Formats: sequence, structure tokens, C-alpha cells
Amino acid sequence: MATFEVQVEGLTSLTLDGGSSPTQTELTQFLTDGAKEIINNLPSDLLPLCASSNTFTSGSAETLVTGKILNVFRNDGDISQPCREIPAKAKGRASDPDEMNYATITDPVFFIDNNTLDVLPAGGSCSYSAVAYPSVAYNASSITAFPNEAEHLVVLYGAVKSLQNVLGSRASNADITTALGLIKAAVDQAETAGDKFASNTSDSVFDTDSTWTAASSQLTRVKAALDNAENVINNNQPSSTTDAFGAQDNEDIELVTSALNISGAEIRRAQAHISEWTSIGDMRVKEINAALSEAQGYVNEVQARLQVDKDQYAWYEKQQAKLQADYDKGLQALR
Repeated sequence: MATFEVQVEGLTSLTLDGGSSPTQTELTQFLTDGAKEIINNLPSDLLPLCASSNTFTSGSAETLVTGKILNVFRNDGDISQPCREIPAKAKGRASDPDEMNYATITDPVFFIDNNTLDVLPAGGSCSYSAVAYPSVAYNASSITAFPNEAEHLVVLYGAVKSLQNVLGSRASNADITTALGLIKAAVDQAETAGDKFASNTSDSVFDTDSTWTAASSQLTRVKAALDNAENVINNNQPSSTTDAFGAQDNEDIELVTSALNISGAEIRRAQAHISEWTSIGDMRVKEINAALSEAQGYVNEVQARLQVDKDQYAWYEKQQAKLQADYDKGLQALR
């Protein structure tokens, strides 16, 4: 016969082990709790199947672990006489031979007082039957001192509680928590890179001072090249008669050509510095885009995991409701 763990796995589609949700230890507790609840709902004709016999000597009160006491006997030296129950407050009268309810060896009495069981008259060998609540291990396949017709309800109880456990565990997902942390880290990285485009003289490539006047700025060299190009075109460099406009005015074609060549070289130099400067900006843009792309990837992961969790949660919830209904129906049938 399959173990209770295997039966629960078959009903829930869960795979249980020492680190699962629930664990095998938790399943053992669920099964044990289920057996106790079922025993507490059993009809009186099935309770003897869950009882065990205990012995003690009357006058030395027996500590009880259950309130379900079925039969109490006191041996009169020949047979075990059945004891009648009396309230604890009447134990004094049961010890008084002048009282009508006086207990004798052929008409003994028992009473329960302060979690103990005792019998009168004292000094006799006594026995009693008490309902025992079994411990049900996950890897067991049967329950000792338990009616066979109720064992399947223990499995159903364990399955219901296992699904409740896994539903609770779906309230949090470590993988989603990790992905959310990575989203924040990626967005923070993009923000840090984006902040470098802000107006900050210590870092920004677009700030007015560091862009146009700092000695090491890329655009300082662009400006110098453009200034040189302008000077040889129409800014009296190297003189008013040798810049392009002056040479043109003097009809000196050779000087015009030379000035334009110099201007062209300076413009190409400016373009080279512009490309260098743009590349630096592009790297930051690429860093931002890469970080945002990474963040989007984690967003997609979170959404996918949430959908999986949502679908699984819905299935577990429906299955738990079905098994609960089966358990309630079976328990009612036992009653």
C-alpha cells in the first residue's frame, strides 16, 4: 500500500521532501492533527477501535492524557467489575458506608478529578480503556488502533493542509524578490550614467565651462580648429592681405587656394574632435540603454514568474476546495 506521503502527492501534485513546502515533517504533523480531529468526530461505535488499555491501583490516581474514557474496571479478586461513574464532588460519599452510593468491590465507582482518574474502593487492581491519539508519520501506510474506514480522511486532511501551506508560501517568491532588486540596480546604473549629462563642472561633458573652456575638453580643441579656419578665411591671418578674402581681393589665386586648404584642414580637425566627443557621449548613452534594457529583462522575468505563480495559485486553491469538500463529506458520513 502506498505511503501517506505518496497518496498526498497524488492528490496535490506536490513533490515533498525535507526542504519542500510543506516539508515531510510538516506533513507528519498535518496527518497527526487529522487523525486527532477525525477521532474527535467518530461515532461511539467506532471509538473502541481507537482505544488502548491501561492499568493502575485504585487510591493512586492515574494521570490522564485524554478525556475520552470508555470503560473502567476494578478487579474484586475474581472478576473485573465494571465501575460506574460519579462526579468528583461525590467521592466522599462513595467512601462512606452509611451512604446509599457507597462503593463496594462488587459495585465500584470511578471519578475524574483534576486531570486524574481514580476508583473506589481503594487498593484494587484497576484497568481502563482510553482513546489514544496516534502519531502518523508521513512515510507510514497504515495507522495502528484506528478504523480503516477513516484512514482515507486522514490523507484528505493532510492534502488539504499541504495545499494551504503551499498557498501561503506563494505569498512570497525569492526569485521575484531577487529580480526586483536587480531591476532597481539596473535603473540606478542608468540614472548614474544619465546624471553625467547634467550641468556639473566636475563631471558633465555638456557643462558650459568644462565643454568650451577647460584645457582638456574635447570641444576646446573643436573651437580652436574652427577659430583657426575662420582666421585664415576672413580674420586677417596671417595678415589682412593673405587671408582668403584679402588674397581674393588682390586676385592672388595661389594665396586663396592656400588659405582655403588651411581652412579645410582645420575644419576636418574640428570634425575629428567632434567625432571623438560624440563617441564619449555615445558610450554613456549606450550604458544607459544597456542598463535600461537589463532592467526591462528583469521586469519581463518578474511578470513571467508572477503569471506562473498566479496560475499555480489558482489551481492549488481550486484543488484545496475540492479536497476540503471531499473531507467534509466523508467526515459527515462517518458521523
